[in-house]
Amino acid sequence: MTSTKTETGNEKPNEVTKTPITSQRHIIITPPVGKRKTHFIGIHLGAGSHSLKMHDSYKTLCKSACEAGLRILKKGGSAEEAASAATTVLENSGLVNAGKGSNLTLDKTVECDAGFMSGNGHFGGVGAVGGVPNPILVAYRISELQNCSNELSCGRVPPTLLVGIGAKNWAESQLIPTCEESNLVSTKALKRHGKYMKKLKSAEKQDQLLLCNTVSDTVGVIVLDHSNKVAATVSSGGNWLKFPGRVGHSPQFGAGCWAMNRGPLSETSIAVSTTGVGEMLSKVQWAAECGRSLQNEKNTNPVEAISCAMKEKFLESDLLCHHKEPKIVGMIGLTWDGHRGEFVWGHSSQSLIVAVAGTAFKKVKVSKLFSKILFSLSSIKLTIPIIHHLR
Repeated sequence: MTSTKTETGNEKPNEVTKTPITSQRHIIITPPVGKRKTHFIGIHLGAGSHSLKMHDSYKTLCKSACEAGLRILKKGGSAEEAASAATTVLENSGLVNAGKGSNLTLDKTVECDAGFMSGNGHFGGVGAVGGVPNPILVAYRISELQNCSNELSCGRVPPTLLVGIGAKNWAESQLIPTCEESNLVSTKALKRHGKYMKKLKSAEKQDQLLLCNTVSDTVGVIVLDHSNKVAATVSSGGNWLKFPGRVGHSPQFGAGCWAMNRGPLSETSIAVSTTGVGEMLSKVQWAAECGRSLQNEKNTNPVEAISCAMKEKFLESDLLCHHKEPKIVGMIGLTWDGHRGEFVWGHSSQSLIVAVAGTAFKKVKVSKLFSKILFSLSSIKLTIPIIHHLR
């Protein structure tokens, strides 16, 4: 691996937002010499402020998830199958805010969200569902309903989003494993719930705004298979102390993930998975915005395209001007033209853990975890990217 670091951009005053774009990074993906086909998998563990003490655990988890997806791809499996398998590993870990490690609602319950999109345009989402350890399996199955060969009787339109108890009941009808809702409440989550409830009560007494500066841990996966097809996922337990029944960005079309195969409408395959404050990401349809930016023929540099999208479509968006909360956002994205691909990731948070694997790499690559305060209350600091060329 070689790296070339460019100059760091100067701080510029900005009255619209107090949150910076801290990092955008870029990887060139080329198949090894002698191999005409390639596959790729990219993973993120959420935008936030990850603990340095947990870095080794996060690294091991990223490797396990990537390897689960790679096993399927190496056997000729599809991007959809690999993305689902890798996301399931993340949900089962208990380390991240998804599946068995999910944050708790105000009522000390677990309600999960997940989204799944295939490059053929099929999408499935599940929201505020309890008692389902792997919500991504439900979202994946819903996306499969979009196949025209699975038409419902009487001209009914297949759903793209199911929520709550209805989603759990449907999952059971599809033989997707479920459990008692209390089984998903972890000891770690209960301790954090107690901690934040104390902060909440204290803030309410003093009529102060409570800002929980902690890791988001919304997880996501993007995959390219040997057939040049792509898929993208996102899975989350939602934010801390959320209202029961709250649905975030993950299961909403165009907000949590995005995928499009090469075809008449696009010369490149595109896959995106996002993370951040769900209410904000949903308003701007962040995943779709990233997809459009990467797909735009005028944007020849994906890093610049995403940097511009973060600034104009999110941090300075008129739709978000009334939000007083920090504008936390992150993403990973892939473009592939059949011969050459580019992987980019960016975030406005203190950290975003990313891992990549595939035929272009000898082993799973996991980004180094860092924790830095990169902003002041009156400025944005835009860091021009470090460019990595991996061959």
